[in-house]
Amino acid sequence: MIKNKVYPIGGFRTDNPTQYSDWRDFFIKNLPNLDFDDPREHNQSAVAKLDTGDMNSAMNCPISLVYLFGNKRAGTMSYCELGASRARGNCIIAVDGNDKKDSLIEQIATHYYTDKERALEFLQKEKFNFNKYFPIRIENKTKTKEPCKSVLFTGNLEELGMEELIKEIAKVKEVHTRPPIGELAKFSDKFDLVVVNFSKGEQHSKYGLYHMGLAYATEVPIIELEGNSKFPYPPLPGLARRVFMGKERFNVAREYLERLQSQHISDEALICYELMNKYNK
Repeated sequence: MIKNKVYPIGGFRTDNPTQYSDWRDFFIKNLPNLDFDDPREHNQSAVAKLDTGDMNSAMNCPISLVYLFGNKRAGTMSYCELGASRARGNCIIAVDGNDKKDSLIEQIATHYYTDKERALEFLQKEKFNFNKYFPIRIENKTKTKEPCKSVLFTGNLEELGMEELIKEIAKVKEVHTRPPIGELAKFSDKFDLVVVNFSKGEQHSKYGLYHMGLAYATEVPIIELEGNSKFPYPPLPGLARRVFMGKERFNVAREYLERLQSQHISDEALICYELMNKYNK
């Protein structure tokens, strides 16, 4: 791990769909003292390779630099990458140039600015103080036969099917929703599984994405409930252990969660095979 390695996180597009923003070039050009891991150079030949490259960079670069511009929120995967960076205890330097500030990013940033020139001035210091968080403990929940007791439900929670699912699973497991952003030190101890719902035709919940990143980095399994069955956002399924899609996803998730005890592959896979046979007819 290189001390001054920076991973630049944020959107690529401008208001012109044929043009990309040059904000990364601005920082790279003006910060020769830092080593940038540019996501534009990551392998794009397969989603699995892209996911691995982006998430590994977010986890392993000691500094994450996130930039919001054009009154757009950060990119969809940006929130996942920020969750992964936060889980590893990295320094998060946020620049929010939007009129309406992003409260999630403001809460998780170790250094927060509202314009890129001030952030640049800070980063140009040869020995700047990049305060970091303590990393969250990694615990792979699929390696043991321990029962899955605690589930974090996140994402688009207000959808009717999601509300009903949470009520049903609360009868058999410990259920959590909307944990405070600051209470993350025991994420992998508190949650055995993360279930994230994305509603059809709606913007992806940034909190759901952020929790996916936390879970990915701490190896807590993720179940993605994807409402867009025709063309889901490509990188997200690669972060999940299982993906249930379309109108039936809540029924599949209910059966899966009610039957799920151990998350070890020898037990969990049997449930998946039976559900695939039932719902893929």
